[in-house]
Amino acid sequence: MLTTTFDITPDRSFLQHFLTRWRTLSISPEMVEKLRENSSTNPYAAYGYGRWLSQVNPGENSLQEAETLLTWAGSQGVQDANAALAQMYHDGLTKEDEAMPWKHAKLMEAAYNAGSELAQYNALLNTIYGDYGYSKNPAMVADILQKHLEKNPGSDTIYYNLLGEALEDTDPAEAEKTYRIAIGREDPEAYFGLANIYRLSGDWAKAFEIADEGARNGAVNCRRFKAFMEQEDFLKLPEKEQEALHKDLAEGLDYAISRYDRFACYLKGMMLYFGYLGFPEDPEAALVPLTRGAEMGEHNSLWLKAVILHELDMASVSEIAKTCLQALRLGDREKFTLEKVAGAYVAEALPKHQIEIETLWLKEYVAENPEEEDSKDSLGVLSVYPRGFYYAMDVEGANKLDLESLASQIDADGFDIVHFSPVLTRITKALGWDKEGVHVAMLVDKDGYMKDLPDNMAATIIYGHGQEIRGTVAFALEDDKTYRLMPMKGLQRIFMFIRMLTAGTMGLVREPTSEELESIGAEDPGGFEEYDDPDIFGEEAEQEIEEDMVSADTTEEHDPMELTVPLDRLEEGFSQCNLCQDTLTVILPNSREYWFKSAEDLIYKLDLKDAIEKNIERHGGYMIDEWQYVDARQVPMDIRSRISFKLQE
Repeated sequence: MLTTTFDITPDRSFLQHFLTRWRTLSISPEMVEKLRENSSTNPYAAYGYGRWLSQVNPGENSLQEAETLLTWAGSQGVQDANAALAQMYHDGLTKEDEAMPWKHAKLMEAAYNAGSELAQYNALLNTIYGDYGYSKNPAMVADILQKHLEKNPGSDTIYYNLLGEALEDTDPAEAEKTYRIAIGREDPEAYFGLANIYRLSGDWAKAFEIADEGARNGAVNCRRFKAFMEQEDFLKLPEKEQEALHKDLAEGLDYAISRYDRFACYLKGMMLYFGYLGFPEDPEAALVPLTRGAEMGEHNSLWLKAVILHELDMASVSEIAKTCLQALRLGDREKFTLEKVAGAYVAEALPKHQIEIETLWLKEYVAENPEEEDSKDSLGVLSVYPRGFYYAMDVEGANKLDLESLASQIDADGFDIVHFSPVLTRITKALGWDKEGVHVAMLVDKDGYMKDLPDNMAATIIYGHGQEIRGTVAFALEDDKTYRLMPMKGLQRIFMFIRMLTAGTMGLVREPTSEELESIGAEDPGGFEEYDDPDIFGEEAEQEIEEDMVSADTTEEHDPMELTVPLDRLEEGFSQCNLCQDTLTVILPNSREYWFKSAEDLIYKLDLKDAIEKNIERHGGYMIDEWQYVDARQVPMDIRSRISFKLQE
């Protein structure tokens, strides 16, 4: 076990204390003060204090101070400081207040190549979970670490813990062995992973036993392990046992929170929000731990905080959207947060972040809302009436809109067409229609003024030129080149359009009442009764178990493909896959010349690097250094994670 107070030295004996978040948070208050006192003159002290500030965020300007300290320490040759700073760039926790994954990739790669152990550790960790732009490949990490630890069994225990995480899903027995090796070498950080293996297998008694042992030996995260218990199991216990268990887990959560455990903040907030495990249902009280978790960079805390603020109407649209934006930067992909950020983009509620949202997050919003197979062929337009309610109308003809029929349905005397407006353009981009060569157009009654039709406030906002729009309007798609009008396709896409239209009009577009439907002669809301608000508490949210155990980043526009080809058909394999998102496995002859070689060695041996790079460039990416590339979404990745090799059995 590492001591929590130590000398400030320019070597690994000092740097090892900051290689993981857990270690950074474990240093003593006396050590924190020692680092602070020396941070203006000693670059290693500046790194240590800056790293601690970036994780704990104890004050209003802590992150800005951390950025300054890490920048200076990095410029003085402390490469771990550059790796820590790169993480802050990715997460948008800098003075610019902007997520910059491209800057993260460049700085992290430079630190990695310069020998930063923090950069190397993070590369392995992020490859396990698919975070920070890395392609998810726990098997590759397991292979690397197993070979390394066989040759170097005395390595730092963090690599045994990392191997345990890489093996947890595929080989829990082997993962247990590696965790026990770390525990045998007095590393408390391994207890949680070991307890979690038993939890996942359903052996709660053994999981609690190991967590209790870990808590006694200083594992802070084990103090809140019991908070993962299912509410249904808790309610089955006798009342006295419920009370005792609640007291135990409540004390454990508070202890972990006091030791800067940000995930414990989320867990306590979630318990208070739901009224789980003996906690009272109190959303306002839940905001206290959630806010602290958000300050320390817990994305779950951010999205749940945004949910509560939205439900209780306790913050402005822009404040809620900014909370959601920060959650996205830190890895959240809940539909609620994505929609709030997309809606804020359409409404210009976050003007400072328009480019960031457009570049990084709108594609995520579309990707997280796939069309249901049985509704993809639905065709329709949306009409919005002067009183603000909408009605989705089914139409026929995918390639051309029957304007005469549409006009008769909404009692219009022909249409003038608003081809573009700022709001319509932003909605088009938010839904990805610009990538399909179409944009949203608004159809306005030609004789709205002559007939003295009532003002349509929602349509006027969408028009955005000061002149009021009168009467009922309709929305359809228009070809970017020919200006041919066509209906929207797919119920889910039309539903998303309604959500963005509502955001862009500050809530003026709304669902119709039964009386309003009757007034226009409609019998139902146009087939959208099945599309309620997205379920913010899906299965993933209920089963989230650990801040470092997040699922892979779902940023792909299409389901990634895993292609396997023999060596003699490699050229065919390159022609069939997109290495910006797909993975290619090459089956090699079981020959000595291929044994014990890394992917990098084999890429060079088989002279594949040029072919890989051409494949990436052909699909919109480009290389930024020897191995790293940026795909069409500006997400940085390593080409070695896109191609793997197996020996023929």
